[in-house]
Amino acid sequence: MKHSLLAWLLPIAAGLPLELEAQTTELVADTVCVSVGTQNHMFIKAFSQPIKDYLEQHPRIAIEFTSADATVVEDGGAWFRGKTTGKAKVMLTIYQESTKFKDYPDYEKKLDELSFVVKVEDQVPATLPTMLTDWGLGRAEVAQAMTDKLYEDFNATFATMNPGMTEEELSYYDIYYTDDYEYPLVYNMFNEEGQLVSTYTLVNNATRLGYMAESEITQALEPQGYELLGYDEMGWPVLYNEATKTQAYGGVLTIQGQYFRMLGLEYCEENPLGITHGQLPMPTATITKQNGTLHIDAAGQAGQTVRIYGAGGKLLDSRTLHEGDNAISLDTHQPVIVKIGQTMGVKVM
Repeated sequence: MKHSLLAWLLPIAAGLPLELEAQTTELVADTVCVSVGTQNHMFIKAFSQPIKDYLEQHPRIAIEFTSADATVVEDGGAWFRGKTTGKAKVMLTIYQESTKFKDYPDYEKKLDELSFVVKVEDQVPATLPTMLTDWGLGRAEVAQAMTDKLYEDFNATFATMNPGMTEEELSYYDIYYTDDYEYPLVYNMFNEEGQLVSTYTLVNNATRLGYMAESEITQALEPQGYELLGYDEMGWPVLYNEATKTQAYGGVLTIQGQYFRMLGLEYCEENPLGITHGQLPMPTATITKQNGTLHIDAAGQAGQTVRIYGAGGKLLDSRTLHEGDNAISLDTHQPVIVKIGQTMGVKVM
């Protein structure tokens, strides 16, 4: 649903920013434990200087995992999976991105490589990080809550790692590093008045979020007052907490050449998705967003009403679709939800 997310202008509370301290590539952990059958990634905490230099001129890196024992750990390019209980060494190699294929390595241009150990167990539970839902809190109050949890300000580092993010896009977020392999980052999003309106965490293990079924994350949220409403167009769970006016949902964030899952919690006065256990059909219209303009190719839904919602469930626009391309200018750089007629709402970054 959300922004490709993230970035940073604030200095680290104590000492130099992380990205200035590190001159070598550093992983979030040298040894990790994963469950059998789950697809995993590896967050990179710091980049070496050659990678930083490369990213000053290029939008992305590409990575590849290589397992030393494929009977224990399967490698799948930009992910790895535990196959059976045991232990295996895995090599993470960082390449320049191919000039022909997005997110694909140029194998002739290696930037760095690191190894780590993967322990595979039957089940490895994980605890969600602190994600604030005290909507309306100011940036200073949120920063204090994050540092109280010993989370590190990651804004400057993230900006260096993601040069494709504009200053405008980054200005809505403050990002914190949790030092947790499973949920390494927490993103807090603010409106123009500097009030907290949503929060996100990076999900390393896709299985924890789930697909068209209850999951470890839904089971962790339900005791906190969240009701499972159904599943979105990608099969990820959508929940709502009436007491805190919070909508929970899943997504994908492309970071460091890997497709991490994402859990989002967002202030929402009412649930604009209208999901009831996944029974609403998907829209037939094609919906894209480019340079602040939403494009909707009606594709059989001409004559129906489209409603566009912003942060907090605020209605931004409502109109009747005509045949062909419907171009709608948006006065926001934040993610929106598009709902056409009686079909499922679609989240557009």
